[in-house]
Amino acid sequence: MKLRAVNLMLLWRLSAVASFSPRSSSPSSNGVFYSTTQLLAKPKRGAIVDTYRTVSVNCNNCRQRLFRYKKKNGTKSNLIKCYVERIAEDSAGVLEQHAPVGTTKELDYSSIVQDLPMGHGFECPACGTQFARSAQIHGLPALKLVGGKVSMTKK
Repeated sequence: MKLRAVNLMLLWRLSAVASFSPRSSSPSSNGVFYSTTQLLAKPKRGAIVDTYRTVSVNCNNCRQRLFRYKKKNGTKSNLIKCYVERIAEDSAGVLEQHAPVGTTKELDYSSIVQDLPMGHGFECPACGTQFARSAQIHGLPALKLVGGKVSMTKK
């Protein structure tokens, strides 16, 4: 019993030093404290993304190419969300039409989407179908795609 009290005291000191917040004031049934901090996976960034396969994202209604996107495993899995920093080419000007007036040709797509309100709809310039909405995913600006409104092709 004395050893268990020493271990609990040691755990309490370690948690205080490492700003480790326990779920409750007492440990669980096995004597372990749990952290309330949720660690989420961050998407890969930088040079590694340049090696990803580029896919074309097309409107399902009119088949116009909306943009080209760097996707990790190509067309093998469904496209649910698109991180804005991975958009390689804005073919239809979907993101450019939301840019502030008077910006230069060298646009930062991430800042454009960050300035938009959450849930702002993106529409196909040709047919007007809403295919995505703006969102923040893992702290990065992204487009959440509406199911069935876009399709992917290799190029």
